[in-house]
Order: sequence, then structure tokens, then C-alpha cells
Amino acid sequence: MKLLKLRRDDSRSMLLLAFPAMVTQLSATMVQIVDTIFIGQISPLALAAAAITGIIIFNITAVGDGFSTGLVATVSRMIGGGDRKNASVFATTGIVVLTLTGALFVPILLAGAGVLFKILQIPSELEVTAWEYYSVFISFVPAIFAFEALSATFRARGDTKTPMIVGFGINIVNIFLDWLLIFGKWGFPAMGVRGAALASGLSFFVGALLLLLISIFSKEGLFTLKRFYLSFSHFVRILRIGIPSMLERFAMSFSQLLVMSLAVNPQGSLAIASFHIVMRLASLSFMPGFGFAMATATLTGQHLGASDPEGAERMIWIGTFYCGILMAAVSVIYFALPNQLISLFSTSPEIILATAGPLRIYACFAVFLAPAMVARGGLQGAGDTAFTLKTMLLSRFVIRLPLAWLLGVYLELGLSGVWLAMCMDFILRGITFMIYTRRGQWKTRTV
Repeated sequence: MKLLKLRRDDSRSMLLLAFPAMVTQLSATMVQIVDTIFIGQISPLALAAAAITGIIIFNITAVGDGFSTGLVATVSRMIGGGDRKNASVFATTGIVVLTLTGALFVPILLAGAGVLFKILQIPSELEVTAWEYYSVFISFVPAIFAFEALSATFRARGDTKTPMIVGFGINIVNIFLDWLLIFGKWGFPAMGVRGAALASGLSFFVGALLLLLISIFSKEGLFTLKRFYLSFSHFVRILRIGIPSMLERFAMSFSQLLVMSLAVNPQGSLAIASFHIVMRLASLSFMPGFGFAMATATLTGQHLGASDPEGAERMIWIGTFYCGILMAAVSVIYFALPNQLISLFSTSPEIILATAGPLRIYACFAVFLAPAMVARGGLQGAGDTAFTLKTMLLSRFVIRLPLAWLLGVYLELGLSGVWLAMCMDFILRGITFMIYTRRGQWKTRTV
């Protein structure tokens, strides 16, 4: 009975953190999805341009995501051990450094846009539209990085509700600004894809500002002006965990760029737009994975900080179980209703026909993302980011990339072949992370 009660308590702790985290991630993803829906009403050309720039932006934000992993691991470990002072120093240092890093990135990314576009082999008819979206959105990278760092500090102390509420606010702002700026309402000029990028950027700026104010004025906040203190040694400890995670996220993003460049872009604008739609729908199904991965990372770190390694492993399995159930349910919907879902983004018969098959292929294997994402989150929360990096490099560059080219281009299976290759990638990762979790070497990691 004691064990049964413990499992109920563990499940309750997991669900109370995971569902707000899931909604938070959904809110951030909806910013891009709403943009895609609005941009799809402009033209297929605009949709394809946004697809390509979206992949570039995902690579850039991978730096912030990776650094935030180091923040969650260090801050949650301090919270679990009852050391609030050091938790605050870790949080403050991480937020300031990541925001400044984003500011340094802006001029570099704008100057290097031409090189990036050439690497991606962007079709000439898309270059102007892609630049319009890219140049505006990149200016908001500091705000995006600040939002990621602040959200990480809230999650690390077990508060996923505040980022969830702020996430709702972001979406309200984004929907209103999309309508206002893309189509030129209330006297504003119709800015097209530039309006979509501006709406997204301003939404993240508002979200970062709200989280900062809440952290400063809340009693539980870890970023406070009264105890404002930056520490180089704490920064190094964040980087020790964050750098492998950053490299992992960058490798994940860069490999996706290569998949686009080698296996998708050569198939033309229609394939690019179709691939983008499947990615957007897939990103919605990632929400259980993101939510439970975030919750598992926090709870794993807190259990290890409280010297309870068995409890840390138990959190990983509980998170994977619940996530698997939700992802299986989403997969059934995607397989049964592909045309209806695709039509939310485009009513073009050509795009619907090109997209339905790849979406169904993804639906058949999406459940494997549960261990691939949740177990990975638990290992990162424990600070074992080196192993997750090695696994990502293997699966992305040895499995996904060559297989995508082989099936999609060489064997001429098109987007269906590309998505089959991507599915083989996360099946491998899911199995690998489950085996490694059971072996338990990660439980002795220090931060």
C-alpha cells in the first residue's frame, strides 16, 4: 500500500507539472502555427518561404534551448537540496548571459543571411520573401532567448503554471497582431510575411517582459533586483551541462537543415510547403513529449538533489508512460483525418495530396517519440547531456540524413521517403534512451 500511494503521489507530481508545461509549449508553438495559417492565406510561395526561414530560426533558438537545459539542471538540483541562494545566482546569471548572447547574435545572423540561403539551396523565387520574414524575426532573438531562460527558471523550481498563463498572453497578442499587420487593418499597412514575423517577435518580447516582472516582484521569483548577483563560477557550471545540450540541439537543427537542403528543397516549392505543414502538425503532437520532458527534467533534478536516485528514475518511467498514451491518441487522429487537418493550412488540392501520405507515415510511428523525448529530458535534468548529445549525433547524421536522401531522392519516394527516414531516427533514439535509463550510470552525475 505504501508503494501504491507513492506511485499515486509521483503521478500527481508529474501531471501537475507536465500539463501546464505542455500548454506552455503549445502556446509557444501556436505562435508559429498561427503565422503559418495566416501566411498560407497569402500564397503558397509565401508559405514555402516561411517554411525555410522557420528551419533557420529553429537552429538559432536551439542555442537558447540548450543553455536553458543547463539552467534547469543546476537550478532544480539547488531547489531539491534546499539551497535557494545558489539557485537564485544560477538563475540570474543564466538569464542575463543568455539575453546578451542573443543581442550579439543579431548583427552576425543578419550579415550571414546570404550564406545561409546558399547553403540551403533556396529556390530563387523564394529568396526575396524569405529575407522579408527572416530579417524582421531575427531582430527579436534577444527577447526569445530571454523568454526561454526565464521560463526555464520557473520550471526548475516547480512552477509551470506561470509560464503557461504567460503563454496564453503571447498567443492572444500574436493572433491580434497577425490580423493587424499581415492584412493591414485599422489603418496599418498590409505587411504580408514581414507582418507575420513582426507579430511573432513582438509576442515573445511581451512574454519575456511579463516573466521578468513576475520574477522580480514575486516572493518565489529567483531573479530579484535586491539579490542581483552574477557569478562566473556558476556560469561555468551551467555551461558544463548546457554546452553538450546546445551542441545536441544545434546538431538536431542543423541536420534538419541538411535534410531540407539535400532531400526536400530539390523537390521544389510544393514539396517545401508540404513538408512545412507536416512539421507544423507534428510539432503539435510533440506537445505531450515537450511537457512531460520538461516536468521529468525538473523532477529528476530535484530527486537527485534530495539524494533519491531511485525516485529520479521512477519519474522518467512515469513521464514516458503518460506521454506515450497521449501521443498514441494524437496519432490516431492524424492517421484518420489527414485531409481535414492539412486544409487548416492550405486548401490547395496539390498541397493536400502531397501532404496526406507523409502525415500518415508520421502518425504510424509518433508514439516512439515518448521515450525519445521524455527519457532524454530526464537524463538532461540529471546533467547527463553528454550521452544525449552522442545519441543525437548518431541518429541524426548516421540514420536520418543519409536515409532521407536515399529514400526521398535516390529511390524517388519523395516526401514519404523523407518522413520514413525521420521516423527511423526517433525509433532508434527512443530504444537507446530506454536502455540507458535502465542501466543507471546517469544517477551519479554531478552538476
